[in-house]
This record gives sequence, C-alpha cells and structure tokens, in this order.
Amino acid sequence: MVRRRPPRLGRRRLDGRAAPPAGRAGRRLRRRRAEPAGWSLGFAVDAPAAWLWSTAAATAALGDPPALTHPPGGPELEDFVEWCAKALRAGETVQLRVAARGIGETAPALIRDLNAPRTVRNRVDAVRAALELATAPAGWAEDLATLLGLLPGDDDRVRAAAERLARGTLALLRERAPDVDPQPDLARYLVDGTLERHLRLT
Repeated sequence: MVRRRPPRLGRRRLDGRAAPPAGRAGRRLRRRRAEPAGWSLGFAVDAPAAWLWSTAAATAALGDPPALTHPPGGPELEDFVEWCAKALRAGETVQLRVAARGIGETAPALIRDLNAPRTVRNRVDAVRAALELATAPAGWAEDLATLLGLLPGDDDRVRAAAERLARGTLALLRERAPDVDPQPDLARYLVDGTLERHLRLT
C-alpha cells in the first residue's frame, strides 16, 4: 500500500510494510481500522502489508500478515445535496470547483450498494472503483471524472456535470434506494421531490 504520509508505529513507519505497534500507537491503529478511510470514496479498504519485524504481541493484535482494513463509509445524502447546491449556485470558479469535488467524493457511497461489493487498496483503486460502478446514472463515469478534476473542462462543463449527476443520482435513489440515508425525513424528501426542488432541478 502506498501512503503519502504513512502513520508512525513506535519508531517505524507504515508504508506498504508494517512495523509492530507498541502501546498507544497500536491501540490507535486498531481504532483507526474500525473507521472508514477518508480517501476511499465510501468503499471498504483491504490493503496489503507485510511485517518488517514483529513481536508475538504485535502479530496477535494485527495478524500475520497484518490486516490494514477499513469498513465502508456510510452514505451521506444530506452532504451530497449540500455540495450540489453549492456547485449549482457558485458564482466563481474556486467555489464551483471545490463544491464539484465535494459532489464527486460523496456520490459514490450513495449508489455503492446498488452494485457488486468491492474493496479498494489505495486512492487510485478507489477512484477506479467509483468510475466503474455499473448501476449508475447515465453519463456517470464522465461526469464523475469531470467533478473530481480528472478531465479538463471549463466552468460551464463542470456545472453541467454537477447538474446531470445530481439529477440522475437522486432519480436512481428514489427508484432503487429511497432509504439510502437513515436520517429522519430524508427518504420522504427524496421521494416527494423536495430535494430536487431545493436544487432547482424541477
């Protein structure tokens, strides 16, 4: 696993191979493994690793080879709609591009469970997994790549991608997964069109 800033474990660093945790560092790593990875676009993580050196306590705690795993992130429909609103109402380029990236980072988890289960190993794998989701709105891969800044485009193209992906994602969720986010009232707002009206899509 490639990490730009690998976590420290005692006096060693975890950068594709694992050093044995000691005391608080080991407990911190175990807590971290219980949380979704912020970079994984909502996918579960199963990253390869190997011990550089180890102790019996370390291998008992983390396994041999050590398991660098994270659970999938929960769908955040409210955050997605908020980012869509900011993008569609943005008055200048920086606001638009920041909001577009927010859309791109929150959208995959919303439709992830409509597709076959998949784990990812690193950031690149997560982006590829998101782009390859088969059950998705029309134009998903191109629009998502545009919103994530992976394809060139002027502000009009980015804004159009944001609108298409917002409209298509909400329509797909209303049809296939209206209860995707358990927050109170969100399912009702999704089904009755409140979210589209909030985004001025109707």
